[in-house]
Amino acid sequence: MMMVIIAAAVGSYSAANKKNRDNKRMADLDRIRMALEMYRQNSATGIYPTTAGVGAALCPDYLDVWPMLDPKGVAYVYTSPIGTNSYRYTLSTTLEITGATYFVSNP
Repeated sequence: MMMVIIAAAVGSYSAANKKNRDNKRMADLDRIRMALEMYRQNSATGIYPTTAGVGAALCPDYLDVWPMLDPKGVAYVYTSPIGTNSYRYTLSTTLEITGATYFVSNP
């Protein structure tokens, strides 16, 4: 009986940790999204930074640090076209609980 209770508690603890890490991932992407919007508003050209230059473009003026890795050490994915088409971007990460890809993009 005690083993069943312990197993249930460990399972609940593990699920709670996964949910907390997923919440951190979503919060990180939302923070990056807000920084990208501030960058675009302050940009003379009104475009988003390119994929290669995003970290340098946002830090330290819009973000203290670029959160390149999620809580498990997996890189967040940011993509934006190069050149004058940089009016769009996509941020993504994979959620632990569902395995689904979580996307954030410009409005």
